[in-house]
Amino acid sequence: MTPKAFTIKDEGRLKSIITPITIRQARDLCVHYNIPLQQANVRALWDTGATDSSVSQGLARYLGLKPIDMCMVNGFGGLQSSCVYLIDMLLPSNVGINNNRVVEFVDNGFFEIIIGMDIITLGDLAISNKNDNTIVSFRIPPSDNPIDFVKTI
Repeated sequence: MTPKAFTIKDEGRLKSIITPITIRQARDLCVHYNIPLQQANVRALWDTGATDSSVSQGLARYLGLKPIDMCMVNGFGGLQSSCVYLIDMLLPSNVGINNNRVVEFVDNGFFEIIIGMDIITLGDLAISNKNDNTIVSFRIPPSDNPIDFVKTI
């Protein structure tokens, strides 16, 4: 796989990492079931505390996503049943993730996608805060030279 990466910079220390992404129902499902291919440009929260990536109910409805499964999710509202979808994501700088399973969450008005550890662990994620300015960089696939700050000190 050819490495792809993106970096975002922000003045001040970020309280959350939110990036623009493009999502759509997985192309493979659209072709197989003759579903119209619609996509949307949305905001994604990068959440290391989320095991799996998620899509908001409103976005799932807007795109007409077709559930492929149901699962039990333990979130802010406690344990609840949730739809599972198969989507393609295009992260900044054309970093593509295809056929990724996501669960549905209740809309919150701040972001439409949660990028969880299922995506984050496909690559390398680095966050730096020099002079109270945040730089976030993500690379996929992971580098052959893992980041190890202990070795560099």
